[in-house]
Amino acid sequence: MSVKSAPVIFLTGAPGVGKSTVGRMLADQFEKAFFLDLDVLRENVVKGIAHPSAGWSDETTVQFLLAHQAAGQIAQLYAAAGFAVVVAHCSSVEHFEHFHQECPSAKLVCLYADLETNIERNNSRTNKSFDPRDIEFFVHDLCPTMHLKFALADYNVLDTTSDTPELSIDRIRVLLELIPSGL
Repeated sequence: MSVKSAPVIFLTGAPGVGKSTVGRMLADQFEKAFFLDLDVLRENVVKGIAHPSAGWSDETTVQFLLAHQAAGQIAQLYAAAGFAVVVAHCSSVEHFEHFHQECPSAKLVCLYADLETNIERNNSRTNKSFDPRDIEFFVHDLCPTMHLKFALADYNVLDTTSDTPELSIDRIRVLLELIPSGL
């Protein structure tokens, strides 16, 4: 007897917008769920990691693509076993498409908040091994345009500027027609 594949939701957006917070809480809405912060795969490179904060290089691109492909394979395996999967990462359209090749059932939502809100959310994070203010420049670079690139590629974009995490979850559930909304 085969198990029907469960949903795979990929949350992207600028650093600090709320991907991990919303993603973990969204995963908790399902009976069986797996949450994957894609950065965990990249951070497990013990030698030779190419951090984007050191400047983007060809090696950075290779490592991001590997992480997206591996995450897609992991998501596919867990979904096939009946786990709802939520993946969170600040990804480009191109990188997501590499993930999507490995996990074609995945649905993407790009979370967006206005720059001021995004910076405030980023700088108040306490769940990182680094000072989030050190990557504020990424927020300034990505926040104004990232969501536009995903919208142009015909992916879902959700403005969460005024949302609580709970409201964002309800809106994602409705947007992706996952489960009835609490609204």
